[in-house]
Amino acid sequence: MSGYSLLTCKTLPEPCHSKIYSGVDFEGEELNVTFVEGVNVCQETCTKMIRCQFFTYSLRPEDCRGKKCKCSLRLSLDGSPTRITYRTRASSGYSLRLCKSGDSSVCTTKTNTRIVGGTNSSWGEWPWQVSLQVKLRAQSHLCGGSIIGHQWVLTAAHCFDGLPLSNVWRIYSGILKLSEITTETPFSEIKELIIHPNYKISDGGGHDIALIKLETPLNYTEFQKPICLPSKADTNTIYTNCWVTGWGFTKEKGEIQNTLQKANIPLVPNEECQKKYRDYELTKQMICAGYKEGGKDACKGDSGGPLVCKYNGIWHLVGITSWGEGCARREQPGVYTKVAEYVDWILEKTQVSDGHTGL
Repeated sequence: MSGYSLLTCKTLPEPCHSKIYSGVDFEGEELNVTFVEGVNVCQETCTKMIRCQFFTYSLRPEDCRGKKCKCSLRLSLDGSPTRITYRTRASSGYSLRLCKSGDSSVCTTKTNTRIVGGTNSSWGEWPWQVSLQVKLRAQSHLCGGSIIGHQWVLTAAHCFDGLPLSNVWRIYSGILKLSEITTETPFSEIKELIIHPNYKISDGGGHDIALIKLETPLNYTEFQKPICLPSKADTNTIYTNCWVTGWGFTKEKGEIQNTLQKANIPLVPNEECQKKYRDYELTKQMICAGYKEGGKDACKGDSGGPLVCKYNGIWHLVGITSWGEGCARREQPGVYTKVAEYVDWILEKTQVSDGHTGL
């Protein structure tokens, strides 16, 4: 008799293992080592530390200092111990972060770009946001992107202009500050890059959408999970609560930001937006957002990142940061790729590539 893991069933809670296993050592990548009093405090420390997935509390005399003993905080690529050793003088267990009640749907978040005029985001606020970085002589953040499935990220096609080689890209997820990325930080590599067939570099922004298939599937956590795609029926939905996020510039001649920024911006009807961009044709596959007076907008480094809107209690990926005239200029809204117009293409590509439903 055979079957599948139930982790992706939307009716089930996320996996939560609160039990502490005595006489067991959970091995994995060392995140941090601290000395605490008692295994419960060790579990609490792991729960509070971002990225800690499991821990081992050692009771060997050489690992103790008075009442305090060694608490090793660990992680692995798939969230499970890489090796489990029994009959040791240790106790192990998992972070309790997944035990906190969340939404029933996997592609939502509990919150009720660089962003110009934005503010710092907090941990887990935008768990679908990724940083697309290029490693040449040095490594640098170039674009944003959004997790839409265990093995899929949606971003802008123009991010790959002149850099189509998949082996130079590194995709970081579940992060808030770029400075926290070290050589030890896990990242995803590109297995397959699918740029929309109608995208042209000199086209002025049309069909600016691309899919990245990751080499290794992502393990969903509270800080790393997908955003819901809109349905084709949502093409004419009026969204009122929309946000753009990213690590991009805070002004036109700025620099990449360390902490993920967020800005609340209103959508602008295409007819009105077209009047501001007389030299460009705004198609129905584009959507605009920004304030008439300017002041808040996505900017360089935010490209490919999400424009998300909360509708009926669920966050939807409404747009992909694409282009605009300058950043946060008066009467110059940002222009985004309208995701609802590409849902069929996204589903077709993710399913064909996987041989089954990819998301």
